Amino acid sequence: MEKYGIFGGTFNPIHSGHLMIAEYLREEMNLDKVIFIPTGNPPHKDLKISAIDRYNMVKRAISSNDKFEVTDIETKREKLSYTVDTIKELKLILKDVKLYFLIGLDTLFQLRTWKLFGELSKEIDFVVALRPKYIDISKINAEISYLQENFDTNIKIVHTPQLEISSTDLRQRIGEGKSVKYLLPSEVIEYIEENNLYK
Repeated sequence: MEKYGIFGGTFNPIHSGHLMIAEYLREEMNLDKVIFIPTGNPPHKDLKISAIDRYNMVKRAISSNDKFEVTDIETKREKLSYTVDTIKELKLILKDVKLYFLIGLDTLFQLRTWKLFGELSKEIDFVVALRPKYIDISKINAEISYLQENFDTNIKIVHTPQLEISSTDLRQRIGEGKSVKYLLPSEVIEYIEENNLYK
């Protein structure tokens, strides 16, 4: 059975840190593919950049990696997007594929607040990217135990390299006319310039 990683996010914009983590987790988990899912209209964020622009930036960023794919499953939705709906929809398309939801540590501590998280836990396993900077392993283990006991969630931790890049900082740098070379893939920088984004 093939194994796919699902990597969701606003990707506003997608940067080198996202790509490094996705590739690292793909190899560590022996995944056949990683599917990027830019959010459409997330219930918790008001995004200034359109879903189609964020989708296009991801598409350009991953174009050189044949193990990466992007889907517009969320960006083409007009209503609010919830992860549980997306994963159920994906599983109808990707039959006979084992899915893993790739998340960062910040997201681990938000999972209990997600809509119908118990239902989502039945559909997909989670892989948490743990960077070396974060050392409070007791807090992490306590959260994982809580999720396992209350939602029957399957979670695996993978230690990953640290590459501190913030989309918020990148948007600010672009707005101030500062260089983002090497922080963003060159294809994404070109797209931002072509479409005058974040100015």
